[in-house]
Amino acid sequence: MEFCRWLSAKTGRQFSLPDEAQWEWACRCGSAEAMSYGNVDADFGTLANLADRRFVLVGDTGQWPTSAFDWIPKVAAVDDSARVTADVGKYAPNAWGLHDMHGNAAEWTRSLYRPYPYQEGDGRNDPAAAGPRVVRGGSFHDRPHRARSAFRLAYPAWAGVYGVGFRVVCED
Repeated sequence: MEFCRWLSAKTGRQFSLPDEAQWEWACRCGSAEAMSYGNVDADFGTLANLADRRFVLVGDTGQWPTSAFDWIPKVAAVDDSARVTADVGKYAPNAWGLHDMHGNAAEWTRSLYRPYPYQEGDGRNDPAAAGPRVVRGGSFHDRPHRARSAFRLAYPAWAGVYGVGFRVVCED
């Protein structure tokens, strides 16, 4: 949230992280499917940077042996052409023109992790409230089922989590 405060002060506009409902609405872009581009079994090679054939090879040329990554499930039949993170916009956008909603880097939301059903007035979107925050979207080391539009994880807000980034929303 510090970046959002800085950007708001610099531009005079109000920026924030999306809440969980905003994030899912933008990701789904009107689709009821598990992924904005279809189901979890779709060939995501041109659509998302997820754990794929290239991720199987990440240890072959890196500093860690392949065995260090063997425990991470992958989809070996798909090649999205990236081993780890890729440049934003490398993959096709969703129907609303948003890139990387599935994969590449998972994304923080400002929402507290609370059980479903989602209830707008339950305090989950209070930025001052303490507790773990929701992360959505999956990253390059997640298989499609962990990058579904509805899939959610929780991390402490102070944690520097590998494979998690953020996108901002302008509330003006």
